[in-house]
Amino acid sequence: MPDVLFASQPIYDRQGKVYAHELLYRHEHGITAFEVGDSVATSEVLFNLCTGVLDYVEHHKQPVCINVSTDFLLSGQFLPIAPEHVIIELVERLEPTAEIIEAIKNWVAKGFRFALDDFEFQQSWDPLLEFAAIIKVDIERTGLELAQQRLQQLQHLDVLWLAERIEDELTLNQYRELGFDLFQGYFLARPKLIEGTKVPSPAAQQLTLLINQLFVDEPELYEIVAALQTDPVLVVNLLRIANSPYYGLTRKIESLKEVVMLLGLEPLRKWVLLILSVQGHTPEQAKLVLTRAYMCSELVRAKDPFNRLSGPAFLAGLLSGSDILLGLDKTQFIEGLNIADNVRDAVLKGKGELGVVLAAVERFEYDLAMKRPLQRQEQLFEIYQQCHFLVEQLLSHVGASQ
Repeated sequence: MPDVLFASQPIYDRQGKVYAHELLYRHEHGITAFEVGDSVATSEVLFNLCTGVLDYVEHHKQPVCINVSTDFLLSGQFLPIAPEHVIIELVERLEPTAEIIEAIKNWVAKGFRFALDDFEFQQSWDPLLEFAAIIKVDIERTGLELAQQRLQQLQHLDVLWLAERIEDELTLNQYRELGFDLFQGYFLARPKLIEGTKVPSPAAQQLTLLINQLFVDEPELYEIVAALQTDPVLVVNLLRIANSPYYGLTRKIESLKEVVMLLGLEPLRKWVLLILSVQGHTPEQAKLVLTRAYMCSELVRAKDPFNRLSGPAFLAGLLSGSDILLGLDKTQFIEGLNIADNVRDAVLKGKGELGVVLAAVERFEYDLAMKRPLQRQEQLFEIYQQCHFLVEQLLSHVGASQ
């Protein structure tokens, strides 16, 4: 059965074309955004948008509208996707304090756009009008006559006016003639459940070491990569994010170092903090997959210390266990990634130098599990002992060792 990732409701312009998609929190067990809290709901929607395995991609073609909590606004972290891809909705229950207004001003300076959701024209919200890109009017609560008055009073603003809760063609035509720019409601389209396969998020304690490396004054690239290597679930999440349409990946990834460089330090920091808000766990098999990845890397290095395939070998070993880590179809998951051909061929077809290395390590794992004699595998056994000890040590530092 597919997972429910979120719901999506289109917003249309005057010509009937989709202008944006509003993303709505949905849970397969009926838990509401109010129950989980605005911060978690926002984080889960963004996480599922950029990591979920799904065929539906319409919401990637236009901006997405999302609600954010007061805490998120005040955090100063901003969103991990570029401003042109998102419109932030400020809900009516938000209290526009001086601190909130200053935070929104900073967001706008970064290029983010805001929509005033269910706007009721209360005087306390007047300071936000100059920062708004869209004013959303709940026409059931406001009414045609009052909407016309407000439109005339605020015609000096450089904003788009959106009529929400359009229920019939007559109402649509009335608000179009009134001068509204955008339209949303059940008459045009109901929210559509977007289903796919959720990629599990890592447990919060797994990210401790990485956060320590990310938020020092001058983080070292190799230390960030080393910290990433303690958490295979986080790595495959970041691979999905780097491959999402919001990053426009043009070249194929062949190592974790490239994932970090392609995302960039600031987006990586934002994603890690956002992922902290998403509930999840790291599978127990993480040790097995991490040990395999390190063994592939070290086996390549043992043959030739200067072999540039050490990084790709680690990635191949890691991705070979994506089905174990994520409970996903490995072929479907990997075919959706823009990774180097030699890594893909090694994992899915057992081809090339990396395929030979991966096959040797997997055969060793099988023989070890079945307690078969390990004659003529002394080198692999020595590498296994080193890598197994390394993984135990790494995971013990982040509280993951069993």
